[in-house]
Amino acid sequence: MNLLLRKLPKPALLFALALPLLWLRLGHWFYLSLDEGISLEGARRVAAGEVPYRDFFTITGPGAFWLYGAVFHWFGTSLAAARAVLCVELGATCAAIYYLVGRTTGRMFAAAASLLYLAMLLTTRYPLYITHRWDGNTCALLALCCMGAAETDELRAGRWLVAGGILAGAAAWITPPLILMVLALGLWIAFSPRPLRAYVAGIAIPSGAAVAVLVYTGALGGLVEALRWDTSQYSMANRLPYGALAGTFQSFRAQGSVAAAVVHYMDSILPNVLPALAAVATVIPVLAKPAFAPRRFEALLSVGAFAALAACYPRLGAAQLLFASSFLWIVCATAVNELLSPGSRSWVAGVACVAAMAATAVGWPREQLKSLKTPVGTVRVSRRHFITLNDLLSTTRPGETAFVYPYLPSLYFVTGLRNPTRYAWLQPGMMTDGDVRGAIHSLKTKPPRWVIWHEFAEAYILKNWPSSDQTRLRFPEMESYLQTNYHVVVPDGVPTLGYKLMERNP
Repeated sequence: MNLLLRKLPKPALLFALALPLLWLRLGHWFYLSLDEGISLEGARRVAAGEVPYRDFFTITGPGAFWLYGAVFHWFGTSLAAARAVLCVELGATCAAIYYLVGRTTGRMFAAAASLLYLAMLLTTRYPLYITHRWDGNTCALLALCCMGAAETDELRAGRWLVAGGILAGAAAWITPPLILMVLALGLWIAFSPRPLRAYVAGIAIPSGAAVAVLVYTGALGGLVEALRWDTSQYSMANRLPYGALAGTFQSFRAQGSVAAAVVHYMDSILPNVLPALAAVATVIPVLAKPAFAPRRFEALLSVGAFAALAACYPRLGAAQLLFASSFLWIVCATAVNELLSPGSRSWVAGVACVAAMAATAVGWPREQLKSLKTPVGTVRVSRRHFITLNDLLSTTRPGETAFVYPYLPSLYFVTGLRNPTRYAWLQPGMMTDGDVRGAIHSLKTKPPRWVIWHEFAEAYILKNWPSSDQTRLRFPEMESYLQTNYHVVVPDGVPTLGYKLMERNP
């Protein structure tokens, strides 16, 4: 065993440590998130043979739907299968942090940086859910690792650049704004002795495959239309002020101890301050040590970090900044190491490792969860969500048709209900009149048996999407259609919580 541990690459050990902790934290914990539902429901439809853009509406790249659709096809449609992908991605992120930080620091310091980041993931109160942002940023971070490997491995530099191009290209097909990362890395290579053509060849591999699939399935035009829609609708309604917390501090005050509250408070502000710290970290070593000449590798880290940050636009709230935090974390860690004296680095790293373990123990969420059997496996939910979901599951049956209005697509996934429309959600203040009419047309053509109407208060909408078009916070035409053709049912005399379950009129 000791021989095996010595032979294993250290990033692999960090991955092996992070993965079970992430699984314990995230593997079966289900909550009614908005964005995760879009990914899960889209992937379920792909696994059933449907095609993004052609058969269902979406505003992101197709990569994440293909990824999770393939997972559901091979391993079955379950929350555990999808969350396993997320845990692998976050574990790979911790391993990548160790590798990239360790290239300019000692092993102890790199381990401390990775463990502190893992502690932040395990204790944060921001929801760690399945989203194309984690998928895309993981690919982009691994592409950065390949660029770093190409710097020192002269013999296989071309292969590393091809691998980096494949990963960077995949990141952009998952999250289109990460095209900024593709361009930034390409620009960095252009000013290096490395062959740019190897990187471009790598990008061409996933790009050619994606275009071929889209053309074959007749969805390429739909992708172009989705990107145009993003420019006109999404980018306007989803602008969020930098660092917006969206009410997260409210949950911090409910912690059981002062120590836990402090850990969660630190978790909450880190995504906000990391960009500024990374900007300072980019220039401070030069100012503090006049003899210090910026190395190409440090330049690469900064280029990658700020490209990832720019790709978060237009939603720059704290929860969204968390997606790019790993890149910024690496820049800050390498700068701290540069500023410390050689004699102090080891004990600082040791203190940081102890702090990471203590923060994880103190800040680990202790919410009481209940187990619930669903069509996608046994999940663990809060008491409030248990009542809501148990109520729905006892009334509906998997495979029945339903329309969830306006914006809780995760209900389709967890209940096994089928949506007869192209729209998994209708975001108030963002969707166009044409989108609403298209959904109504689908409902008239294939009327579902059930409607699950979860009404969002205008204050909630404007808190989470403050740039929404306030003239379209409600959809009167849709509401009139639902009220006319459906009636409210109360199963078994138990009042429902937070939503109206409606059944089609005879």
